[in-house]
Amino acid sequence: MILILGSRWGTEPASDGRFSSGTEEEFNLAKSLIPDQDQPMQDILVLFKGVPEAQLRDPGEQLSKVLSFKKELEDSRFLMYKTFDDIEALKNEVRSKMHGWARERRSGVQASRRSLASRQVRDTSDVIESNPQTASFLANAESYEAKGLMTQAEAAYAKAIADDDVASLEKYARFLRRTGRLARSLEINRRILDQLASADDTDATIDKRVRILVGIGITQRKMGDLRGSKATLHEAIQTADTGGVDAQDVLGYALDNLGITADRSGDPVVAVNSFRRAFSIRQGSGDGAGQARSLTNLARIHKKSGNLDSALEECNEAIVILESLQDKPALAAAYAAKGEILEANEEYSGAEKFYSKALRLNEQLGVPDNIAMSQTQVARMMIEHGQLDQAQMYAESSLEENERNSNREGIASSKHLLGRVMGAIGNDREAFALLEESADLFASMKNPNGEAWARYHLAVVQRKMGLNTESDISIARARALSQVVGNAQLKAQTSEF
Repeated sequence: MILILGSRWGTEPASDGRFSSGTEEEFNLAKSLIPDQDQPMQDILVLFKGVPEAQLRDPGEQLSKVLSFKKELEDSRFLMYKTFDDIEALKNEVRSKMHGWARERRSGVQASRRSLASRQVRDTSDVIESNPQTASFLANAESYEAKGLMTQAEAAYAKAIADDDVASLEKYARFLRRTGRLARSLEINRRILDQLASADDTDATIDKRVRILVGIGITQRKMGDLRGSKATLHEAIQTADTGGVDAQDVLGYALDNLGITADRSGDPVVAVNSFRRAFSIRQGSGDGAGQARSLTNLARIHKKSGNLDSALEECNEAIVILESLQDKPALAAAYAAKGEILEANEEYSGAEKFYSKALRLNEQLGVPDNIAMSQTQVARMMIEHGQLDQAQMYAESSLEENERNSNREGIASSKHLLGRVMGAIGNDREAFALLEESADLFASMKNPNGEAWARYHLAVVQRKMGLNTESDISIARARALSQVVGNAQLKAQTSEF
C-alpha cells in the first residue's frame, strides 16, 4: 500500500463510526493484514506532502488531523514515513521503495517494517545570532529535533521563521536537509540569500552569504547535481574572495567543498588545487583543525591516483592534529580516509580497525550520512574477510539510512555494495539488478568514479551468469571511465579482467 497525504484527512466513512475518515479505515485495514501470513499485504509506504509553513502555524481541522496521524506514526515507530516537497522527490521516494519491494520479492523475503529511526544530530557549523523575539520558538524546535520529534520540530520551526528571521531560516534549512527534504532546503537557503542581498551593507553579510552558498552546494551534491554544486561553490569562493582577510575561514570551507564536488565529478586537477589552496589559507590563519581537514581531503586524492605513501603521510599528520584537538567529526573523516588508504594497499585488518573507529565516532555524533558511509566501509571489509552475513547487515543498514535521508549518491553507493554482497553469496540475479541500478544512478549524477566501480562489479556478475557480451560492454565502460578519473586501482583491475 502507498498512502499519500496532503493537507486533508478526509471525511468519515459510512460504517460503524470507528474511523474518522476513509483514509484511516484503509490504513488500519492494511496494517492489520501485515502480520497475517494468509493475506497478501506485505508493506505500507506513507508519504506526506510538505505544506507551507504559514499553514503549519494555523493548520485548521483537516491538516491538524493529518499532523496528528504523522505524530502517531513517529511515536509508534511501526513504519518509516517520508515527507516530499515536489514531484521529483515523490518519484524518487516511490521508485526507491518499489525497487526495494522488487528485491524482497525476488529474494522471497517479506518486507521488513523498518522503524522511523531518529538520531540526535549535532551541528558543528557556525550559527547566526537569532532575533530575541523568535529565540524561544527556535529553542523549542531544536529541542524537539534533538529528541527525534520531527513533526513537532517542524511546527516550531514554522513559528520561528514567521518574521523571516535569518538565524531561524538557516536552522530550518539545515533541519530540512538532515531530514532528506533537499528541494525545500534549497528553497529556504535561496530565500535567505535574497534577504542578505538586499541588506544595506552587503560587505557585512559576506561570511553569511558564503556559508549559505556552501550549504546550497552541499545540498546539490547530495541530490546528485554535481554540475550545479560546482557552479554554486565557485560562486561561494568568488564571494569570499571579495571579503579579503576577514573571509579567510569561510573561503577555506568553500574551497574544501569545491574539492569534494570536483573529485566526485571526475575533475582531480580542480580538486587538488582547491584542497591545496584551502590548506595554505589555513596555515596562514593558524587553523589547525582546518589544515587537518584539507590534509585528509588531499590524502583521499593521492590514494585514488595510487600515491599511497603521500596519502598515508598526509592522513597520519591530520590524525595527530585532530586527536590533540579532540575534533570528533573531522577525526572520524580522517580515520575513514586512513581505512581507505590501507584498503587500497590490501591491508584489510588495519583498514577494518580504522573504519570501525570512524563508525563509532559517527554513531556518537549522530550524523546519518556519515554513519551510512562508515557502515558501507565496514561492510567492504566484511566481504574481504568472508563474513558475508555481517556484510549484508551493514550494507542493508547503510541503504536504509541513505534512503531515509534521500541521499541519492549514498543510495547509489549502498546499492553497489549490497550488489557485491549478493554476488559473493551467489545470488547473481539480485546482484545484477542492484549493480545495474547503482551504475545507472551514478551515471545520472555524472559521477564517473562511482559508475566505473559499479560497472566493473556488474561485469564480474555478468561473466558469472554467462552474459559475456554484456560483460565485455560493462568492462569497456569501466575501463574508459577509470582513465577519465585517473583511478590507478581501478585501471589495474579492469586491465586484468
